[in-house]
Amino acid sequence: MQSAPAPDLVSIRNSVQAVGRLSDSLVRFGPFRLGIDGVLSWVPVIGELYSTAAAGFIIIQGIRARVPAHILVACAAMMGSRTVVSAVPLAGPLAADFFLAHRLSAKMVARAIDRMLPADQRSEEPRPSWWSRVPVPRGPVAI
Repeated sequence: MQSAPAPDLVSIRNSVQAVGRLSDSLVRFGPFRLGIDGVLSWVPVIGELYSTAAAGFIIIQGIRARVPAHILVACAAMMGSRTVVSAVPLAGPLAADFFLAHRLSAKMVARAIDRMLPADQRSEEPRPSWWSRVPVPRGPVAI
């Protein structure tokens, strides 16, 4: 099979990132983020419809970009559980406001797309300053 041209992958990545930001990171209050998904989760049925549509968009774009299946399955599970949680009266929307599944899934799909792109077309997301100090386990890890 022939792979998608790089400009198409870039536009897919950008659209996935936009939906992730719109859904879960439109407004910031210190360390907290709120997006359309968090606001609509308080409206019965409408919140679940938006959450399902946004999740479907992210997954379909991931399929179009040929993102590995294990990443798409993880994203679908995360966003599906978030949608189910929001259906619980009162506690569900509150929990859904803190569970940024669309944003995390969009980042996972965008990173997978970045790995397929040439270096000059990759997204340049700044890493936090503490990132370089995070220990990386080598070899098997005992739990």
